[in-house]
Order: sequence, then C-alpha cells, then structure tokens
Amino acid sequence: MDKTQRLFFIVTTIQQRPGITAPELAQLTGTSVRSIYRDIKDLDKCGIQVLLQGNKGYYIIDNHIQTQGKLGAEEYLAISLYPMLASPFKTKGHPFQKSFQSAMKKILTRFRVNDDLLHLSKRIRIHTEPAANADQDLIMQRIIEAIVQDVTISCAYYTMSREDLTRRMIDPYYLVPRAGHLYLIGFCHLRGEVLTFRLNRFHSIELTHKKFFIEDDFQIDAYLDKLWGIKADGRETTFTVRFSRDVARYIKEHRYDSKPQLEDLADGSLLLRVTTRGAEEFLRWMKQYGKDAELLEPAEYRRQLLEEYRILADMYGQQK
Repeated sequence: MDKTQRLFFIVTTIQQRPGITAPELAQLTGTSVRSIYRDIKDLDKCGIQVLLQGNKGYYIIDNHIQTQGKLGAEEYLAISLYPMLASPFKTKGHPFQKSFQSAMKKILTRFRVNDDLLHLSKRIRIHTEPAANADQDLIMQRIIEAIVQDVTISCAYYTMSREDLTRRMIDPYYLVPRAGHLYLIGFCHLRGEVLTFRLNRFHSIELTHKKFFIEDDFQIDAYLDKLWGIKADGRETTFTVRFSRDVARYIKEHRYDSKPQLEDLADGSLLLRVTTRGAEEFLRWMKQYGKDAELLEPAEYRRQLLEEYRILADMYGQQK
C-alpha cells in the first residue's frame, strides 16, 4: 500500500485495537518499524494525536475519525471467491493464499470478532468441497489474474458441439456462475465477438502482455438478460408450461436466473410463463419433469416435443 493508504490504515487500526505496537503495525502494513515511527510523526503534524504509553502500544487521544481501509484487487477477489476455492487455498503456495491472509488480517483488525463467531463460522459450511484438480485450479488462477490485470489470454479451448480444440485469444470480461458451473464471458478474437466459455473446457491458458478495455456499449446485465441458463439462441421465445400438482411446490421454490410468471390453478397445478433467449436450455430443464410438465405454447415446440416422445415411445415399446 502507498503512504496515504498506510496512514489511514494506521489510524483506523489504532482506533479498533488500542494498544497495538509499532512492530505489529509494521507487519500488517508490510513496512518497517522505522517507517511506522515516521508515519506516527506525520499523523501528529496533521493534528491526529497518537499517544505511546510505554510498552502498551499506541492510542489515539481524539477518537473521532471514522475511515475505512482499502483492499487490493487480489485481496477482494480472494475473499469473494474463497468459498469456491477453499480446497486449493488449503494447499501451501497457492497464488491467492497470501492475498487472502493479508485481506483477512485487515478485516479482523477493523472488526471485533469474538471466539463464538469464529467457532460458528467453522460450523456453517455452505459450499461442498470441490474435487482436487490441479489443472483447473491453475486455469482459474490465470483467468482471475487476467481479469485483475485487464490483459488478453492465449488459450486452447475445446468446443463440445464441434468436438474441436482451437487456439484462441480472449479478452476476459466477466466470470459468471450458472447451474453449478463457471463461465467466462469475453471477447473472442478468433470469432470477432463476445462469447461465453465454460471453464472446465479450457485446456491451457497463458497471459499475454496485451491490455484490453471493455467496450462502453457492452453491458453484462443486458448480455445475461432473459437467458434461462447461459446460452442464447438469438431470439426471444415465450413458453407456457403447466406443471402438475405433484411438482408445483418444487417449481415455486426453485430460484431462477430469468423471472417467470407463476399462476396457481384451481386443481393445484401451476402455470409457468417465461420469455427467454435460451429455448434449448429451457426445454432441457422442463423435460426433466417428464409427464408432470406439459408444454402448452408455442405450438412449434409442442410439435417438436411430440415427435421426440413418439420416438421414445417406439424405443420403449420394442421388445428386448
């Protein structure tokens, strides 16, 4: 941190931890004890009176300044992504481990966290622990580094639909979670447009020295608007589906990225209406409910489902 940030950090830290010593401040700020002594003198020149009581540490005489510390970009990302990256962080030498520890020191310095809260935080574990995958951990790390630095990545990416591995240059814009997977949204130099890439389909990633800027006319909320999952089909389609009473309560409790309209019917069934640019993903989701989901509109997709179900009926009607 630069000197201005360090001075604010020292003031707020002494406020929250009266009695903190110069060596402790030096460790938290990554500087020397001698620099801390100079900083204390500079604060005194600015009218902030810091008192040293023997070996008991520093105290601020007029405790009225309420300033906030500033986290670095990597520290912020380390905290934000910790639940997802908890398993890799446990490994010594992980690139974000030091950033996470540094950020947590700053946070815990400013807020009083008692033993009960610390114990409670260990008992509540929202995220399941991911399976160890060193290659994917490295890919995640490099994508985050590229986003922090705003640099283009050079990568090998596997396109599932074409069963094709291609070399690409991508400007990484956003990292977005959808349905248990992480997706990178960025400008693909190969295709000349903004595309969506699933993280586990990257085979290799290298950072370049080429800086990029997100175009002013690109809005992530507009890009994701009316997507049922993550894939856009190019046009908006309005679906109407009737779900039986047996599954209606599950449909209502589900959390959706798009916002469907839900209508309770007299017989206990449920009507769902939604306009989406992701018809394929919506139909795939709907079909998991089998006979408990009837597509009412549009007619073209109803006919398409009829043909699929006829094929399935013939398949299961054959004697084996």
